[in-house]
Amino acid sequence: MSLPESFPPVLPVVSVLYSNSASLKGALASLQLLFGEVVLFSEPYAFDMTDYYESEMGSSILRVWICFAPLRDPSELPVWKEKCIEIEEVFGEDGSRLVNIDPGYMDHGKLVLASCKAAPDKIYMSGGVYAHTCLRYRRGEFHGPEHSFADFIDGRFDDFFRQAKLMLRKLLKN
Repeated sequence: MSLPESFPPVLPVVSVLYSNSASLKGALASLQLLFGEVVLFSEPYAFDMTDYYESEMGSSILRVWICFAPLRDPSELPVWKEKCIEIEEVFGEDGSRLVNIDPGYMDHGKLVLASCKAAPDKIYMSGGVYAHTCLRYRRGEFHGPEHSFADFIDGRFDDFFRQAKLMLRKLLKN
């Protein structure tokens, strides 16, 4: 008979979409208060596979990935999403977001992001928040599942997430 085991801690990972660097800078300060020390910060990636946020954020949207320490309990994901929505509201303007913040985590086998949108491939957690597996790691490579977003599937984030996986290992050893 299998009994529940404690889950190893995970690396908090946050995606921030933004269209001006001042909003990103302000949001980053709030994210550090929530998550802790920044241990990895990606280069900006063009958010160019959809125009979904264009009416709200403009046409020159960028995405950065940020990893934080200390490692955390993955069951905190719904609380992280709630707090990130509050940060989005603080840095919003006239009812529009200037930053879109999606918290998540990396464990040894996947990248999971929080979502408030239901879908067949998402697992409900609590408080209207779902867990969405956006990348899977197997055989030394990241793979975007078919239900994932186009910019995850095309591999543009793979180098960053290889670094994140190494950071996770390092932090687990300490």
